[in-house]
Amino acid sequence: MDMGQFLIYDQQKQVRVQPERISLYMQSEIIEAISENNEMYYLFFYKNNFLTAAKAKRLRRQSFIERAFTKGIVYNAPHPFINKLLSSNHPCKIIGFKPLLKKLETNYTPQEKAFILTFFESFIPKKHLFEEIKSIFYVYRRNGQGFLGYQIIRILMDFAPKHSFVTQVSNDPIFKKYDDQYNNQSDELLAKDLIFAEKVLYSKKDDDQRFQQLITHLEKESRWTDMVALYCYKLSISPATDYYRSLANLLEQYLNENEAEFILERLDNQLPAFLPLQQDLFNKYVKTHQIEKVFHMMQNRDFKLSNAQIQTFGELLEHLDSRTYSSHPEMLNTILESVINVSPEKAEKLLNKYVVSLLENHEVAYIKSLLKPFKENHGNLEIIRKIDTMERLSDDLDQMQTLGELYYEFNLLDKAIECFSWEMELKPTQPKPLQWLSKAYRDKGLNHESDAYQQLCINLQKNA
Repeated sequence: MDMGQFLIYDQQKQVRVQPERISLYMQSEIIEAISENNEMYYLFFYKNNFLTAAKAKRLRRQSFIERAFTKGIVYNAPHPFINKLLSSNHPCKIIGFKPLLKKLETNYTPQEKAFILTFFESFIPKKHLFEEIKSIFYVYRRNGQGFLGYQIIRILMDFAPKHSFVTQVSNDPIFKKYDDQYNNQSDELLAKDLIFAEKVLYSKKDDDQRFQQLITHLEKESRWTDMVALYCYKLSISPATDYYRSLANLLEQYLNENEAEFILERLDNQLPAFLPLQQDLFNKYVKTHQIEKVFHMMQNRDFKLSNAQIQTFGELLEHLDSRTYSSHPEMLNTILESVINVSPEKAEKLLNKYVVSLLENHEVAYIKSLLKPFKENHGNLEIIRKIDTMERLSDDLDQMQTLGELYYEFNLLDKAIECFSWEMELKPTQPKPLQWLSKAYRDKGLNHESDAYQQLCINLQKNA
């Protein structure tokens, strides 16, 4: 299975789906996913706990799910939040309306049950949902629990505001005192009705005071994913070190390094000038030896390695494979310069490794240009002198033998053989290129070719 795909279970049938995006809205998390048959599925979670999934035929306009993907905080897949939700709620099974009701009655308060039911109006007939929520209100009214009953009315006012029952009951004088409290949105009321509180605080999250109240509320419920999403949102519109440090602490506490890096990189795309974030990313890249990303930040954002980081990279470069050296020469040149300036004793070892790896795939003239920054302080190094010599010889057909021997010294046998072959063509009476060709082919493990050139050399010397 592809890393991005996962299974949902519809009765006995397995459905393989690919997540497309996730929305965090109010207390819900909703994952949108597409099946192999191009059918759209939605997975519903409440405070990070799986409820059910549903196949979408069409979404009702102005429904909860539509608001979730227009007013909520939405991330495209892949995303760590999707992985966390799925891994902590496996297996995800589709259940029908009656099992869903039983699940809600068992695990949630009547207010939460009423609110959760509003998620499903695009999948379950709205009339059924309305009647179920209304029945909760009647239980409270029969028990004389006016305030709890009015909490349900407020949910219905969002769910079906024009329904005659809702308009009639919400205007009943018996509920006027509660209506006034809700209109005032006092802290006392928000502490009593947490569903309404989150709705109000979320709608006013751009206000610093309301934002902090919302964070405090989420912290009490240990809803770290919502907190991370909100801090990212807040930073995107109002970058501040305090918000960033709170976000960084959450990422360190709940996500691994790769997941945290993923979120910070996407935030960095929105905040290209926010230095605390850039510095953290740069330090992460150095710590995890991501040379390309380190180079990118050094090149495009003028970051510099600290002495300790230079020391780290000096040790890394000593053990780096030749393929990495060869594939990113300009990038490594910048880092090598920093390392050798601080640790000049490493110059010979690192430059030797650097040059040998480059010679496999690059022209000598290009390598000479890369070594230019090192010449002033390290021009006496044998490797730099050899590259100067090789560059001078490369266009001189009379010096192919010498150039070939230099390539041989670097164990670049194919290039050495090419030079010796030229020398043999240009000087057919000389045994030396034949001797070297035999030697080079022997080193490559091609004994048949080696023997052939050795015999040619013997025959040449006999006929001399």
